[in-house]
Amino acid sequence: MDLDTVRRLIGELAADGTDLVELSGKGDPIAHPDLTEIVRLIRTAGIRCTLVTNGTLASPDLARTLVERELDRLSVSLNAGSREVYLRSNGRDLWDKAVGFLGDVVEERRRQGRHAPWIRVSHVLTKENLDDLDGMVDICGRLHVDEVSFYVMGELPETRSIQLDDADVARVVSGAPGWSRKLDEAGVAHTLPAFARELATRTRGGPAPDNPLQRILPCYGGWMYCVIAPDGAVTPCCHCEQTTLGLLSERSFAQIWRGAPYADFRRACLRMPRSGRGICHECFTTCNLAEDNLRIYNRIHPLAPKSVPPPARPQT
Repeated sequence: MDLDTVRRLIGELAADGTDLVELSGKGDPIAHPDLTEIVRLIRTAGIRCTLVTNGTLASPDLARTLVERELDRLSVSLNAGSREVYLRSNGRDLWDKAVGFLGDVVEERRRQGRHAPWIRVSHVLTKENLDDLDGMVDICGRLHVDEVSFYVMGELPETRSIQLDDADVARVVSGAPGWSRKLDEAGVAHTLPAFARELATRTRGGPAPDNPLQRILPCYGGWMYCVIAPDGAVTPCCHCEQTTLGLLSERSFAQIWRGAPYADFRRACLRMPRSGRGICHECFTTCNLAEDNLRIYNRIHPLAPKSVPPPARPQT
């Protein structure tokens, strides 16, 4: 996406009241030659800006520039707590680059006397890195990051060989209190208890994953966020990438957001609990947004909140 298109899009997003833009996906955003200018344009428009990267393509001055341009949050995908496991998961030894970039941002933030960006490390749990969970917790304290987030590997056919099984889930659930205490003592924010609960809930029902929350709640994705791909295709979220609702090369973002295809999509979202039909192939199974939908539901229906269905005990 060229800078002129980005500039026009940011203006439209600001006019529509967008409060946050995340630069992520479809390749690493720090490979874009105009990344730091894009961050500046977003912040100048009064929109919060977050960046998701693995940090391995960072130029020597990127940490300094991101702090200067007031990036709000930096999320670095690490998925390991040691060089050995990082190499096993990634196939390339870029550990020093990833960890070095994290350290540079922490140090640059301290040097400039700023509190931003908020620095988050993310770990996607698989069979390849599950044994390194202690290391994944410990490294966040050593690096003095602000937060760590854990995610489950999407239950897709092509990832079946590294997906967590019931015994793996039981290990995470039983170990979560200890890892939580470590992170609390290190002053690192986290959502480990909620992650362990969701992980157990999602995996109940045997080998076919099922997310019961999505069977009783609408999907609110069509109102809360969208994904704009590098080619300007507008899709509802990262799970519904096969559903293109418009192209920025043909229409403005406002026209797409308020257009008939988006309205039809939102109606389908509301019908999900009654129809039993998902709006994309990841509904009811692999979608990570069920907890978000629960939070939104409880905010707009405060007198009739729903809770997480009780998880089945993982089989060992």
